[in-house]
Amino acid sequence: MKELKAVKVNDNHYQVDMRGWMCPYPKYAITAILEKLPSDSYLDLLVDCPAATKDVPDLAKRQGYEVQRVELLREGEWLIRITNLHPV
Repeated sequence: MKELKAVKVNDNHYQVDMRGWMCPYPKYAITAILEKLPSDSYLDLLVDCPAATKDVPDLAKRQGYEVQRVELLREGEWLIRITNLHPV
């Protein structure tokens, strides 16, 4: 299994590339990722699993995060942007 690592793009922007991770792994991995996301920052999650485009936003919203968008980047690849509004 590939190593899952958040890359800091700038002060409040992080990105995690989960392309190649089969469902349901993105859904299960997102909780640990979001717990480490600093307050007032956002995460771009790259996925190529169609089910993740529903499962990940649903889970993030249930945990109190804001899902700003789910965007098709190209055929079979999506970006899910999640914002952390929680104080750390």
